[in-house]
Amino acid sequence: MSLKQVRLGFVPLVDCALPVVARAKGFAEEENIDLTLIREMSWAAIRDKLSYGVYDAAHLLAGIPLAARLGLGGMPSQRIAVPMALGRGGNAITVSTRLYQRMLEADPAAMHGPRGLSARALKKVIDEDRADGRPIMSFATVFPYSSHNYELRYWMAAGGIDPDKDVNIGVIAPPRMFDSLRNGWVDGYCVGEPWNQRAVFHGDGVIVALKEDIWARSPEKVLGVREDWVQSNPDTVDALVRALVRSAEWADQPENRTELAQLLSGENHVGASFDILRASLLGRPVLKPGDNPIEAPDRHVFYRYTATFPWLSQGAWVGTQMQRWGQVDASVDFGTLISDIYRPDLYRRAVKGLDVALPHDDWRVEGANDAADRAFVGPDAFLDNSIFDMRSFAGVGE
Repeated sequence: MSLKQVRLGFVPLVDCALPVVARAKGFAEEENIDLTLIREMSWAAIRDKLSYGVYDAAHLLAGIPLAARLGLGGMPSQRIAVPMALGRGGNAITVSTRLYQRMLEADPAAMHGPRGLSARALKKVIDEDRADGRPIMSFATVFPYSSHNYELRYWMAAGGIDPDKDVNIGVIAPPRMFDSLRNGWVDGYCVGEPWNQRAVFHGDGVIVALKEDIWARSPEKVLGVREDWVQSNPDTVDALVRALVRSAEWADQPENRTELAQLLSGENHVGASFDILRASLLGRPVLKPGDNPIEAPDRHVFYRYTATFPWLSQGAWVGTQMQRWGQVDASVDFGTLISDIYRPDLYRRAVKGLDVALPHDDWRVEGANDAADRAFVGPDAFLDNSIFDMRSFAGVGE
């Protein structure tokens, strides 16, 4: 039987690991798929090429399928389905060494307290600049409809900062973040690894908050496929999901992380230093130049904690962040819309017969941090101890 060719676009980040592993370790071929990987530099390019059929599938930001359905970002409405997630973790907020020093001087207690609340120190620096008549600072995220944008804003808002008035937030492609910080074009950014560790290793940046400090379960990247492709290639979709789930299980094994760092370091994949990738993948990131690494075993989670399951509640949370920050009207009913985009039914169909832990429901109360199911879903507390209950949407869970 000839292999089914699948073209998949990705952006060079640690969390492109699953498609890289699927091809390199033979999981795709074992599922009768000839997986071709194409490296792109920006999320806009990935979105456009998936939407117009250049790619069959893509490594996507969790918010892009929602934005595409709503016709945001200057694109006509596109129907992109999400049959699985591609893991969790990996993002961080990094500031220049100069800004870090100012934050440390402005509020030492905030900087030595929980990292999720370190924006309180940034607030004092912003207030000092305003009093002195200085220009407002600039920060960057990778895309308007990204978890990075929502995490940066969530972190700032928890510290008393209005991200739409007190700072400028722009968009820079992930591989360009480090140079932008080094050259002084931005004061800080939120991006996935390895572009935070690179700033630290080169002495230009300090990580002031990790993704898991803001919300450890925050949705990250997903597998995106066009809905028409799902309908015309159901067996291939199932096979692709199985290959990527098996890749996730392989990538989550501690004994495979060094090999994974080597795979990702190739120029056709992430193209970053092996040492930087290994530090992040081994859960021992360095937060400040010259410091010892910290222990962060959940820095990258590919398979554990239902990390590949496309939770409806996580997709709905992304939608509420779009509403919170004025990207979409508050009248949009994400409780209804999300089940047309995030497709746990496709995931369940694909992994049937595999030894994969499946939740009873397709949604859960996010942020409850319930000790009873922490082993299954992992720690999930928000930095402000808030709760996101999808049942607040009419008809959900009834």
